[in-house]
Amino acid sequence: MNPTEHDDQPTPQERAAFAALPREREPSRLLEERTVRALRERGLVRSTPSRRFRFPVSWMAGAAAAALALFMTGLAAGQYVAGRATARAVVEAQRQDARHPALAVQQAGSAYVSALSRFASVADTAGAAQTAQGREVAVAMLRAAASELVRISPDDPLASGILAALDRTRTQPTTTQADTTGKQRVVWF
Repeated sequence: MNPTEHDDQPTPQERAAFAALPREREPSRLLEERTVRALRERGLVRSTPSRRFRFPVSWMAGAAAAALALFMTGLAAGQYVAGRATARAVVEAQRQDARHPALAVQQAGSAYVSALSRFASVADTAGAAQTAQGREVAVAMLRAAASELVRISPDDPLASGILAALDRTRTQPTTTQADTTGKQRVVWF
């Protein structure tokens, strides 16, 4: 054999070693990265722009701050609106509460006057005992109402005058005889 000639035929040991090698082998990611970087440095491969757009960290921080500010503003506005609505509801409830007792007093007063009108219309036909009992009840209710009015407003001359007149009539004997002069008796307050 000539030293310049190569023996192209592998030996049986080389054939066995080649057969033992895997048919395909995946290069490592690091090898691929180094190869691409070397090719870019030599100008053989151009870098292509990435298809994914990445926000800078400062943008992400700014977006998070803006989202937090927007959330807090919405929360504050919601509380303000809800607070105003609640305040209106409380004021309206207080007005209703203030009107309710006044309305109850008005209804009770109207019922008292109506009952006295009915009593006056049947007093002529009722017996003396029933008339006296009805008069006592009417005076007792008037006294109780005047007492409460004096308790609410002690300086009210009308309520004090009603109580004073009722006290004077309690101490004076009542006559059941009709006034013969034809004059009507009036109690001034």
